Amino acid sequence: MSYKFIKSLEKLNNVVFISAWSGWSDAAESATKSIKEIINQTNAKKFASIDPEKYYVYSENRPYVSNSNSGERKLSWPKNDFYYYKSNGKNDIIFFLGTEPNLKWNEYIKLLMQIIRENSIELVINVGSLLSSVPHTRPTRVTASMLSKNEKDLQDFDYPKPNYEGPAGITSVLSDYCMKLDIPSISIWGHAPHYLQIPHNPTLTLNILKEISKIIDVDIDYSDIQKDSQNFNDNLKNALSDQNDIQKYVEKLEERYDSEEEVKLNPEPKIIIDELENFLRDQRGQ
Repeated sequence: MSYKFIKSLEKLNNVVFISAWSGWSDAAESATKSIKEIINQTNAKKFASIDPEKYYVYSENRPYVSNSNSGERKLSWPKNDFYYYKSNGKNDIIFFLGTEPNLKWNEYIKLLMQIIRENSIELVINVGSLLSSVPHTRPTRVTASMLSKNEKDLQDFDYPKPNYEGPAGITSVLSDYCMKLDIPSISIWGHAPHYLQIPHNPTLTLNILKEISKIIDVDIDYSDIQKDSQNFNDNLKNALSDQNDIQKYVEKLEERYDSEEEVKLNPEPKIIIDELENFLRDQRGQ
């Protein structure tokens, strides 16, 4: 049995599916933390989970043992949980918090697609975070792209098509399945400074949340996470104040970051020409 249903779903309308996975696509736990924050603030209700037994190599994704305050031992297996939120706004939401599987990716994704089809999901949002060559001293970088067969979707959300090529994570597999069923999907990625070996980056989580809020109709209270972000930045500044080698490296990243931002504001002639050629090519194709 792959599903474990905990409770029945209410009737949902105009449903958006939002997912994040721990593991490869969750640098500094910023992706999963952002989804957990919305789940907690909306009091979303857990309604189902996926039995992990078929999808993990437990020597790689190990169960976790912990002790409660009363001394009770608890063994936790890789989690894959579904939640729903009945909204007063324009969209109801199904959340999925998972652990990237080791095995049977296609079968695993088909379980998600069953939930997506049965609830007439209109939009899928994949949230991830990755280690990147960005400095912590500049505005946090969050990028987004969209896959859709309908050009109007791309215009409505003003997200580019993805151009990444390389090893794929489970988010790419879900987006591919959605594309085949003509379900638009948006991928949101936070960029974590790769030189910071930290368990959580609240500043990145904060900015991922702000990007998500542009899409879904949910009021998010940022006050607590803004405090966490400020404390994190202050502590980081103090911790790195006497680390000369890291400071020199950060200065190089700052130069690259500033150059990339300048190109966005003032594209080089070649980029402008390329965009014009692509536009004319699309017009000829139509």
